[in-house]
Amino acid sequence: MEKGEGVNSYLQHLQDTRDQLTAVGSTLQFTTMVRIVLNGVSDEWQVFVQSILGRERVPSWEEMWAALQQEELRRDLVKVNLNGSSASGTKTKEDKENAALASKGQ
Repeated sequence: MEKGEGVNSYLQHLQDTRDQLTAVGSTLQFTTMVRIVLNGVSDEWQVFVQSILGRERVPSWEEMWAALQQEELRRDLVKVNLNGSSASGTKTKEDKENAALASKGQ
């Protein structure tokens, strides 16, 4: 997965490749697909990969897909919160009050 590429796009590309291989008679097991996913993510996902590898068992293809989507959503929410706004994208009452105090120099 290239930096900035979405999880769904990345996983769908792998799924399509697996389907093409199956069409020409080559079988690729979903457990192998999970390992390909874990080996193919960008460096910024390495902590997530280590957490998956630390589990008692490697997740199924569906579990891996769901876990990656959930992690991507969590990361997006963290980015929004770090940029100074609430998760909904609107400023809260507390944010507005803090901004008003800051503009008064207090």
